[in-house]
Amino acid sequence: MRERQIAVCGREADYAKRFAKFANSRRDALFAVHGFSDCGELMAYTKEHPVDMLLLSEECLSELPEDGNFGKVILLSDAEYREDGSYPAVCRYQSCSQVLRQALAIYAEQTPKALGVALRTERMKRIGIYSPVGRTGKTGFALALGKEVAKKKRTLYLNLEEYSGFAALYPYEDGFTLSELMYFLKQGKKAFACRLESVIRQMGNLDYIPPMRSPVELRHISLEDWEALLEALERESRYEVAVLDLSGAVNGLYELLEWCDFVYTPTEEDETARAKLAQYEDTLHLLSLSPVLERTKRLQLDRDLGLELLAKAEGRRWSGP
Repeated sequence: MRERQIAVCGREADYAKRFAKFANSRRDALFAVHGFSDCGELMAYTKEHPVDMLLLSEECLSELPEDGNFGKVILLSDAEYREDGSYPAVCRYQSCSQVLRQALAIYAEQTPKALGVALRTERMKRIGIYSPVGRTGKTGFALALGKEVAKKKRTLYLNLEEYSGFAALYPYEDGFTLSELMYFLKQGKKAFACRLESVIRQMGNLDYIPPMRSPVELRHISLEDWEALLEALERESRYEVAVLDLSGAVNGLYELLEWCDFVYTPTEEDETARAKLAQYEDTLHLLSLSPVLERTKRLQLDRDLGLELLAKAEGRRWSGP
């Protein structure tokens, strides 16, 4: 199978080179990116190497032949809005990461085929983080564990809480969130891997998808939708580990816990916390989900000592020696 490619062409040579350098520096990128400073050079290359997507500066549009091997053409516009709708366009005066995300989103919406099946030596591991007890440091531990595992394994963090606070804690430039990815899946479109790439953000080596904006969006996602997402990640992504930061607002919470390879349950030692934990465990027994408890480790997180030490110790379970 040939390597998937993006060509970037514009008369401003530094822009095309800088964009290609950024795109090719990303870990496990879906596309190799090549920069060109004139259409003649571009056409000579694509005669032998057809590209899947062409990001073309507006000033070069008149030089573009109709019979080239350019795949999906997306214009790099000098304006924020364009009246001419002959080609989809993105504004070039943004960060390279923003331009690439928008281009990948356009490509994913309009391509009629999947990009392929991920080649992996083993199935993607699923780590669940859930507690019926509040204010335990659950999300802090989930992120710390994800970052630790990501040092050796390709790892994706998914926050499925009602109020994650991510928009304030980790601001991002556009509005792409888990909500857009789930909508894409519901539409039955094919290029999931490409749409996934358009919403991914990074915390060091750890990849994450910005969570949904409100609990209303979260509650509209069904168990079948979550199942479709996990299956798509298993089939088309290269992630080796998924960290699921779960909450009681998730439809199908108990099924998701059952699908996890292991579950961490942070808790506290006060009487109220013990009572909540006992009720949660009784519920699992009533639902014939006792195996979930057998794959569960309780944690009492000591913030004074830091979550990183605990995450490092637990990370060895998933990332090896």
